[in-house]
Amino acid sequence: MYVPLSVGSVRAALTDSARVARCVPGFQQEQQEQADGRGAERVAGRLKVRIGGSTITYRGALTLTPHGGTGPAAAPDALERLEVEGSGGEARGEGTVELALSVEPRSADDGEGTALVCVGTVTGTGRLAAFEQKTATSAGVRLLDRFAAALGDSIRAEPPAGSPEAEAPGGASGDGGPEGREGPVAGGIGAPGDNERAIPGIPEPEPEPERTPLFETEVPPSSLGRDEESELDAAEGAGGTAGADEPGGPEGPDGGPEGLNAEAAHARRTMIGRSAEEVDHAPPRGRYAPVPAPEQGSATATLRWAAPAAAAMVAGAVVLGRVLRRRR
Repeated sequence: MYVPLSVGSVRAALTDSARVARCVPGFQQEQQEQADGRGAERVAGRLKVRIGGSTITYRGALTLTPHGGTGPAAAPDALERLEVEGSGGEARGEGTVELALSVEPRSADDGEGTALVCVGTVTGTGRLAAFEQKTATSAGVRLLDRFAAALGDSIRAEPPAGSPEAEAPGGASGDGGPEGREGPVAGGIGAPGDNERAIPGIPEPEPEPERTPLFETEVPPSSLGRDEESELDAAEGAGGTAGADEPGGPEGPDGGPEGLNAEAAHARRTMIGRSAEEVDHAPPRGRYAPVPAPEQGSATATLRWAAPAAAAMVAGAVVLGRVLRRRR
């Protein structure tokens, strides 16, 4: 398993049993106590394991025993390996499980990260024994991968005492650390807006004016009829409150400040007296107006008076023909 942090930080983190227990995926700690005089600690709780599309919950305990560099005078990053022993039973069932695992942090090939070499065995009965060895191995590898990722996140968020990240100024991601500090690069052009570093004497660019978003633009009120417009004109002509509330300035001929009433009247004359929805749904006018379809009732109305006239003409022609025949 790979952890993108220094091996000293990972070794120091593995000495903290509480941190290790928090990084185990699906583990809910219930109790922690000292196991023996060798520095081992026993952590009890519940563990949910996802395997083969099923979830198995075990109740038991894990014993974490660090080897190499232990004791009050030992450095936190002097850990050589961590021995993990665990046993438990199914929360719903008669199955049992036993675990023996050795975790050894080593320097990765890239020289920056840490490789966790894990060697161990798992034996169990009940539901775990019903799965194939390949499926069980895949579930175990996935669990260790998630543990390594959680351990790296825990070290970044809270560097352990004595680790290189904790000894660095400002911590791994603090305000004064290399990642948290922002500023101009030495020999560069400086921070954005700092033109003094590159070309002295050039003023900073003027800030752009604030633009009102499209959906926050005020929509003019709904349509004002001619009656309402005439009432407003009459109110302004009589010295209404629109011009009286504006302080200062010479008064116009209608009692309000000069120029204000003229602008208001011009705005009323030029303002489209319809709301946005009415404008969107209104049909076009003028040369772009749609041509109305021919009315269906015009042909029927024409037949109503044309049919009797045609019948009268035919009857007249018949009578006229008979009269001409008699004369001959």
